[in-house]
Amino acid sequence: MKKNEINLGFGIYGFEDIDHSYITNLLGLQPDYVRTKGEKKNPRNSDSPLIEVNKWMITSGIDPHLDFDQHLNALLDILEPRIDVLRPICERYDCEISCGMFVYFDNGESTPWVHLDDRYNKMTAQLKIEFDLDLYVMPISNPPRRTGTAPGHFP
Repeated sequence: MKKNEINLGFGIYGFEDIDHSYITNLLGLQPDYVRTKGEKKNPRNSDSPLIEVNKWMITSGIDPHLDFDQHLNALLDILEPRIDVLRPICERYDCEISCGMFVYFDNGESTPWVHLDDRYNKMTAQLKIEFDLDLYVMPISNPPRRTGTAPGHFP
């Protein structure tokens, strides 16, 4: 039986005067995903739409079946030591924490909860970043293939 999944990440979007490698070097982190404006979303499809904005993203890096608070704490452990470096980046570009939750219907698990605690609130107040949650309720049999670019279904 399919288990519920959580994918949590931090993304920097819309930069044009710097490149992905600049962000990587500045933060001392390898991104989990990068998207380059003007490239095809799906390079194997000649009719694929083009990526509209540059994107640099890291994820919590932990098992997608763990609780939301474990994902959030793992991501905060990565971001908090870099707050002084992130502050000017987040002032200049669009930054957000993105969560994709895949809840499988009738799998015996409860719906995952999302609690944004004081640790999260302090960091996001300093960085002025947004939180985006995409919730997907999925059938157990024949689940659709996840192909989008939202953080919850990292391509």
